[in-house]
Amino acid sequence: MAWIEIAGLKHIESLKFEIPGPGVHVLAGSNGAGKTTLLACLRRIFDSNSFRRHFATSRASDQLDRVDSARISYHSGNVGVTYAYAGERWVPTPRGNSSILRNLGYPAGYYFGATADRITPNPEDFAPRRVRPAAPEIREAANRIFGTSKFDHLRNINLRPGSGSKAFLIQTAAAPFRAQYYSERNFSLGELCVLKMLRDLQAIPHGSLLLVDELELALHPRVQIALLRHLEAIAGERGLTVIFSTHSVSLLKAVKRRQIMFLEASGSEVTTVVGCFPTYALGGIASTEEAAPDVLVYVEDDAAMYISEALVQMTISALYADEQRLYPTVQVVPVGPFMSVIKMVRRGSSMLPNTTRVTMLLDRDVKDESVVGWRASGRHDMLAILQEVEPEINYLPWTPEVGVAEYLKNSTAVAQQSIREKFGDHRIHISQDLVGALPLQPGGPQREACKAAVSRVVEHIRAIKATQSREHITRQLFEVFAEHYFEQNRAIVMALVAPIVRG
Repeated sequence: MAWIEIAGLKHIESLKFEIPGPGVHVLAGSNGAGKTTLLACLRRIFDSNSFRRHFATSRASDQLDRVDSARISYHSGNVGVTYAYAGERWVPTPRGNSSILRNLGYPAGYYFGATADRITPNPEDFAPRRVRPAAPEIREAANRIFGTSKFDHLRNINLRPGSGSKAFLIQTAAAPFRAQYYSERNFSLGELCVLKMLRDLQAIPHGSLLLVDELELALHPRVQIALLRHLEAIAGERGLTVIFSTHSVSLLKAVKRRQIMFLEASGSEVTTVVGCFPTYALGGIASTEEAAPDVLVYVEDDAAMYISEALVQMTISALYADEQRLYPTVQVVPVGPFMSVIKMVRRGSSMLPNTTRVTMLLDRDVKDESVVGWRASGRHDMLAILQEVEPEINYLPWTPEVGVAEYLKNSTAVAQQSIREKFGDHRIHISQDLVGALPLQPGGPQREACKAAVSRVVEHIRAIKATQSREHITRQLFEVFAEHYFEQNRAIVMALVAPIVRG
């Protein structure tokens, strides 16, 4: 394992960053969290001038841009080296350990940023005979990333023989005797940055390190994602480690959770949250409209929503008790009758980012009565619809009102005590008479009787807690039942809800 520690540099008093393994990793964080500073320190692994490039001191005053107190340490196993500024250059301590950077296992490194450096041929440099077609791999990748075909005509020219000064050209429609070209100064910044990256990637050694610093600032969101997919493919083929620093909501929504590394600043200390859900990272940089949930759970009605939300929250607390930053964002949405839920899942996923998982929690009676009835009557059309979304279907252990009513009936004293504690009022009295008779046979009559029982209990509480709405009282009552059920049947709830939460 290798890691970097940064102390006393700019506004960062403390930052520890474990260098990830091969693959594409998206580095996110709010403005000023330290993304560019961290990339500069990572760049030092393969670029001995990185500190001088990124942490230049002022010659105008000894009170400007000082880095005297900065310490940048690199560690691999039990070996470490610390760099500190010594007036003219950065000095390693102990000097003998400076070789650690060469021994981290990267045969080469590349740094890409949104820089506008363009090579424009001078008249004396431009010789059409030196124009050559760009490599097919570059042309094909550029066309795919930008969604165009114009890079079929991409050309290279080495402006000064032997100088290695290659520039890009686009050949326009050829005249009868003379082809026409336009130079890099007519390329967009995003096009030029991507083309240079593609050129460098051609000969990149296996196992290299790539650092991409907010390149998306010059790219359309669709192009950002296409570039990301290209880098993922190249990284997989060549074992590359790619760290892509970004503010892009599109990129954060396009990657898997394990690819996200979020720099979280708390005062002058910065911690790295690895594998957080996209909504956690987006919370620091995105608007509310952009922050879609990690998991969207469709249910039939408000009763199912109240219980499902409570069960989800208790499951999340059990799964992530010691690491709140890894909490997923789960939204439970009531839709209507269960066929409406199924239709919503069938057509609704395409409107959501691919980082949002869609599932449903249907009432138990759907499985025990409706599906059984379809099979008995040969309703293959309905069974086919059900099968289409089967991976997204989950069933609650009961129909919500049935579960609540039976709890009130069978555990009256326990229920009364819990309800009193929930509402902070000992005047609440739950009795067998209040709940009433409940049919034992599952089916429509039982569900209707249970709904009526729940309604009576809600109205009883509402008469005592007159300032509270019926909706609020109903939610609180269902939460009491959910808490009781979780306590008594933890394994059942975890088996049902944990896969929904974790994916």
